[in-house]
Amino acid sequence: MKLYHIGKVVKDLEEAKKYYKDTFGFQSIGEPVEDNIQKVWVLKMNIGHGEILTLELLQPMNEQSPVYKFLQKTGGGLHHLSYLVEDIRRAIADFKEKGALILGEVAPSIAYGSKPSVWLYTGSKELIELIEEV
Repeated sequence: MKLYHIGKVVKDLEEAKKYYKDTFGFQSIGEPVEDNIQKVWVLKMNIGHGEILTLELLQPMNEQSPVYKFLQKTGGGLHHLSYLVEDIRRAIADFKEKGALILGEVAPSIAYGSKPSVWLYTGSKELIELIEEV
């Protein structure tokens, strides 16, 4: 298992992109991706490690987006950590054994080539996303 990206919810992708470019020199990786499953726009930013470890900016598409309430409640900010795993089913079983709450079923991660992914809360109340290396 290895850290893959840091997810941050933002109100406006273009404003956030400009902020991270102007403040830290981060460059976007490609164009924003429309994820109709999570109902978000996703923009990956290179934070100095290429595509090995990125900052993922998430803008809700509408009020049905899972991150919309988070944005309304907090104004945005750090949302989740994502990890690459070799076997997502085994990783789910391991996290369940450690007290994690699995949030839904395995689904394609649109912004990451439709790789299998799943969301969960760890026993220490961290929201994480697991993405299977395929």
